[in-house]
Amino acid sequence: MKDEMTSMERWKALLNGDPVDRIPVVPFASGFDASVNGYETMGDFFAKPEVQVKCQKRSREMIGYDEPPHLMPPGYWAEQWGSEVELPYRKAMSSPSVTDPVVKTAEDLEELEIPDPKETMQDFHKMVELAIEDDLYPLVTIWGGCISAVAPHMVSIEQFMKWLRTDPGLCEMALDKSAEFTISVAEWFAEDFGTDTWIPWDPLPTDANVLISADNFGELVVPRLKKVHQKVLDLGLPMWFTHWCSDHNKNIEAGHVDKIPHGDPGVIYFGPEVDVERSVELFGDEHIITGNVDPPSVQNKSYEEVLQLCKENIEKGKDSPRGYTLTCGCGVPPRAPPINVYAFVKASRKYGKY
Repeated sequence: MKDEMTSMERWKALLNGDPVDRIPVVPFASGFDASVNGYETMGDFFAKPEVQVKCQKRSREMIGYDEPPHLMPPGYWAEQWGSEVELPYRKAMSSPSVTDPVVKTAEDLEELEIPDPKETMQDFHKMVELAIEDDLYPLVTIWGGCISAVAPHMVSIEQFMKWLRTDPGLCEMALDKSAEFTISVAEWFAEDFGTDTWIPWDPLPTDANVLISADNFGELVVPRLKKVHQKVLDLGLPMWFTHWCSDHNKNIEAGHVDKIPHGDPGVIYFGPEVDVERSVELFGDEHIITGNVDPPSVQNKSYEEVLQLCKENIEKGKDSPRGYTLTCGCGVPPRAPPINVYAFVKASRKYGKY
């Protein structure tokens, strides 16, 4: 079954609003990419820029999906602040983990200086440079102004939640500092790499309504996330690729998602908690919508079952006005059978042709 477009042609056509031959497959497979390239742990993938880029490029070529590298800095947006991070060199780990946040007290936060990215993000700069030099049009983590970039990266989730009740001004201070830092990273990258070679992306797991009420999200996060997104778009970046990870249904109902600039279009990526039909209905006229096949099923079910889940997802999203990608509902589990990730590509070729 021969494709009419290359993966990069398909990806760029989607973002530019041009016709595609079939639904682009963007599984979000970073940990899986390390595993399928023969790495027993995820440590080198997250620690070494050349490994992170190489693994993602090779996996795309091998399995046939369209996802560009999506890049996360070795310090996980935490070491840059002075927090301690354990990289996933143990087999039980699938991503970096913050083991000792730098902020313990209000005084720690007040005295915390905003890092200089040119001193603390050189490895990340190198990673982005490698991907752009290879014309891979990467998704680059630009992460700030949201709880997910603060807790646990700067302060523990437990402490942040306590402050939310006892001293929300401290939460605001932490969010403001993270916003200022990430804007400075985006400005640096825009200056060095231009604005037509990469796309900013950000994940929002600890901003979800399983932890944060829609009221708190609206009061604390919306003004700052809106500022970050708009500042980056004003630099000339064409869009944001935002993963509204976990359950954001109450944030949707409150109108908060609509208030965040994503670009024209942006890419809106909800987890399985938000049905694709609902995503298309609410956001499809303005933005590209991603699919959200259930991640545990990708690891635990058979190839035939995953293929059927992909088919059902395609049927809901294929005709979204601004475009649709077949995507796992969060990162592909690192130990998922490769044949189940190939099921995404097979489903696109079989059920997703235009």
